[in-house]
Amino acid sequence: MEQGLTDDQKTEIVSRMIDVTNKAIGSSREHINVVLREHPAINIGETGRANLALISSQQR
Repeated sequence: MEQGLTDDQKTEIVSRMIDVTNKAIGSSREHINVVLREHPAINIGETGRANLALISSQQR
């Protein structure tokens, strides 16, 4: 994901991913691991385009 989220936002994402995974497959929360990998926007391409700056665009 693009760099730029706050620690609180990242904590929220991880918590929600754990909840969704738990509900989807029933695995114990203690067995669910989530790793966020952050990259500069220039290193991200999506929908056939590079450098979308998704987070930067949302914060404007």
